[in-house]
Amino acid sequence: MIYDEYVTQIEGHGKIHLDFKNGNVEVRLEIHEGSRLFESFLRGRRADEVPQMVSRICGVCPVPHNLAAVQALENAMGIEVSEQVKMLRRLAIASQIVQSHALHLYVLAAADYLGVNGVSDLYAKYPEAVKRCIRIRAAGNRGIEVVGGRAVHPINSIPGGFAKLPTRKDMEKLVKELKNIINDCIETFNMFANLKYPKFERPTEYLAIDDGKHYPSYSGKLVTSRGLNFKAEEYRDHIKEFFKPYSNTKFCTINGHGFHVGAIARINVFKHRLNPIAKELLESSPIKFPSDNPFHNNLAQAIEIVHYTEEAIKIAEELSVKLKDEVREKQKRSGTGVGVVEAPRGTLIHEYTVDDKGIVRGVNLIIPTGMNTTNIEEDLYALLIENIDKPKEELKKIAELLFRAYDPCLSCSTH
Repeated sequence: MIYDEYVTQIEGHGKIHLDFKNGNVEVRLEIHEGSRLFESFLRGRRADEVPQMVSRICGVCPVPHNLAAVQALENAMGIEVSEQVKMLRRLAIASQIVQSHALHLYVLAAADYLGVNGVSDLYAKYPEAVKRCIRIRAAGNRGIEVVGGRAVHPINSIPGGFAKLPTRKDMEKLVKELKNIINDCIETFNMFANLKYPKFERPTEYLAIDDGKHYPSYSGKLVTSRGLNFKAEEYRDHIKEFFKPYSNTKFCTINGHGFHVGAIARINVFKHRLNPIAKELLESSPIKFPSDNPFHNNLAQAIEIVHYTEEAIKIAEELSVKLKDEVREKQKRSGTGVGVVEAPRGTLIHEYTVDDKGIVRGVNLIIPTGMNTTNIEEDLYALLIENIDKPKEELKKIAELLFRAYDPCLSCSTH
């Protein structure tokens, strides 16, 4: 049997190649998005141009790219920012994750589990679910707009802080909008907690960032479920990037094996830091975490929609009282800096070398989907070996379900 087809209901163009021959199984995850060469054309640009440029890596999740770049450039140029700036950045990331998870769960993932063909059929059969998705995404986009200046490709976040700060009144309005979707977020969790996921487990290593205080969001060390704990600037000592001839994205390993980033990784490692409503829902869930079932990434995203909405409300409420104008620091030195943030699909790394005139001379970016590619192939292989006696159509369906569960962003991955 040979299965070699493009997968629908994902962001970008990729296909799964499966070949069963004489008892041997070959699995390839082929990403055919064209290479977009960001790492090359960013060299020679002014540092203050870079954050807005890299947000164009992705229209689905531009905020994490923008903020990872800002953080890395600040570290390279010796710029320190206030706690208020960090709070606003965590608010933007929380808002981004809320709206992106809603897109994946309702528009891309739900159809497979509810027996419908795409979001149009989903609306015909479950109109309230789609309306719920729209409300959640609207509130998430509003949070991005308040902090970043617009909902897609934010323009306000720059090295040293923000070109323009929101007002306390903006924060008050945002709190009301976010509180209006809390019930929608809880219903989203209830919906995805009661779906029937394929039974499959494969122990792997999970990675996320840790600032020592918050559920993963903005800045920190890199930690894993198997005990690795290292500074962001040491990532090259542990994470290895490499190409495979059949794919336009890089693959990544830790200590020679795949690893998993994203919602399930964050929940598995840091569920104790969830906000109260999200934590209570998780404890009541019929599915328990930590989980080694990659299909449960869908439920982990549903939990995170609740958590990050709670987090956004908490930050906005605090800033509605104490938000104040600040003076931005300027470049103090040349150097190399690393920025790490959590994107909807997992940990994102940006690294830049900046000279004493503020010109970028070196760039390296590692995208969450690129981190997950090796693990996806390893999961697909194990899943297919486990189900090898099933009919071709069933194997095809379960392979595509697994790929979608990772919520891959393929155009991001070929940056």
